[in-house]
Amino acid sequence: MRFTVIRAPSPYNVILGRSGLKALRAIPSTIHAMMKFPTPRGIATLVTRSTTVSECRKLEDKQVMCDEEIESGENGPPEEIMVNPAYPDQLVTIGGNLTKESETRMKISYLHPSTDEELTKKCNSQQR
Repeated sequence: MRFTVIRAPSPYNVILGRSGLKALRAIPSTIHAMMKFPTPRGIATLVTRSTTVSECRKLEDKQVMCDEEIESGENGPPEEIMVNPAYPDQLVTIGGNLTKESETRMKISYLHPSTDEELTKKCNSQQR
């Protein structure tokens, strides 16, 4: 079995798919946060340290709180814009949390490429 070691905070000792579990003849228990598998010396047991699990949960909670703060900020309503006049039913939604400068740049660069000289040149050279 081939594997990669990744040094990162995680509540998991190892992440195995079904084929990996079968190759090890392992029996995982997510409820008990452990896994048992046979070795030449008997049954081996891998157990997760509860401190690692609690640290990872705290980090996840912080991430969720940050995401909620971003979502609950002063956001305008999303705006739907038609990109191709030939297909008026296909709209692109621009989120309301962009700054006016970012929104303007995006509209100019992506939605109206004819106003951006570099993009127009690139499109013309690809059509030839």
